Order: sequence, then C-alpha cells, then structure tokens
Amino acid sequence: MPQDAATSGAPAADEGRIRLDRDRILAAAEAIAASEGVGKLTMRRLGAELGADPTALYRHFRNKDELLIELADRLFGRGMELDPALPWRERFRLQLRHGLDRYRAHPDLAVLLAQQPDDTPSLRRLMEQALALLAEAGLAPQDQGRIYQVIENHVVGAGLYYAFTEGRPELRLEDLPALRRSLALLPAQEFPHLTAAAPHLFPDLDEAYDFGSEMIADAVERLARDRAKDPPHPGGETT
Repeated sequence: MPQDAATSGAPAADEGRIRLDRDRILAAAEAIAASEGVGKLTMRRLGAELGADPTALYRHFRNKDELLIELADRLFGRGMELDPALPWRERFRLQLRHGLDRYRAHPDLAVLLAQQPDDTPSLRRLMEQALALLAEAGLAPQDQGRIYQVIENHVVGAGLYYAFTEGRPELRLEDLPALRRSLALLPAQEFPHLTAAAPHLFPDLDEAYDFGSEMIADAVERLARDRAKDPPHPGGETT
C-alpha cells in the first residue's frame, strides 16, 4: 500500500503544489513583518503562511539573513508617488519625510540594511528619483551628486537614530525640560552661548528633521539660482 504524507514524512503541502517563487515568498514575509513584526518572521512561520514546508524556502533563499536583506531592500526601495502638480518644494519635503518614515516603520530591517552595500536595484531607483528631483530644480549633475550626499546623510542619519533607539528609551535623552534648565544654570561667563541657547536646545525630533529638510531645500534653490547666473563648466569642478 502507498504511504500517506503523515507516515512517509512528506509535507502535506509542498512547493510543487503552491508554486513558490522569490516574489511570493517576499510578499508573505512582508505581510508577517507588517502584522506581527520582524521578530516573528521565521522560516517556519513563513512556511505556515505560504502553506509550504519550510525547507522549500531554502531553494530560493540560502538562509533567513538573505531573505531579510532582500525584504529590507524591497521595503526601503519602495518610493512614493509624487503628484507632479504639487510645487517642487512640497514634493521635495514629502520625499524626505517618506525616507524617514521607512526607518520608523521597519527599525529592525533598517539596521540590517545599513550593513549592506548601497548598490541594489531598489536603492538605484530611489537614487534616480531623488536626482531627477534635483535636476528639475535646475542643478547640474555635479551639484546633484553633492546635494544627494547631503540628503543621504540627513535621511539615513536621522533614520538610523530612530531605528537604534526604537524600544530602547535608555538611549534617548529623558526629561528634556530639566536638562535645558540645568544647562541654563551653568556659569554664563564660561558658557555664554550654551546658557543663552539652552531653552531652545533638543527640539522635538520631527520638528528638527523637518527644519533640516527645509534648510536643504533652501540650499538647493539658492544653488540653482547661482548656477543659472554662472553655470559650471561641463565635467569641471563646481565651487
């Protein structure tokens, strides 16, 4: 008599019947990460979600780390649709805000992705979108490259701060009003600038991020005006 799946050790559902591929596996992993968190994303849990034996997943991903890295690239490389009717500055602000929100939504994956090379298909598309926006503002490629690096430092720096401190309040400054008061009470002769600025230090993180984004937008528009008056030489250095 032929053995059934329970006695033969064969899985009740396997890849042959559900036709697994990388995209389907990643879509299921994204659903689990969104509803239960990345910490609950195991190969066994993913197999159950797909109705497949977990071992079938290893035909598509060498290990869980490879799957998580590709999932991170998939999520972080997902740009936002910008309404072309919006003013340039508003689209620029929305794009930078979207960049920060990705880190907030997936802090565990953010830390993992930060340890990988930046040259992935998804990140290339994000770079292209950002550079296109800078070109629309009137910047030449030389200036686009420099401003893009400033944007990258702004978004990734703030994003990783959120990611590293998520769920770890000991890493964040607590009781900021008390800290401001203590700084204001320092000897004014020794710390004249610190005591004067103390009431305004350590603003809300979102407020500080948006303020930085506005400063970058100001710099882009100012640089575009300056270049319109004195264009850089093609292939040459900008000042």
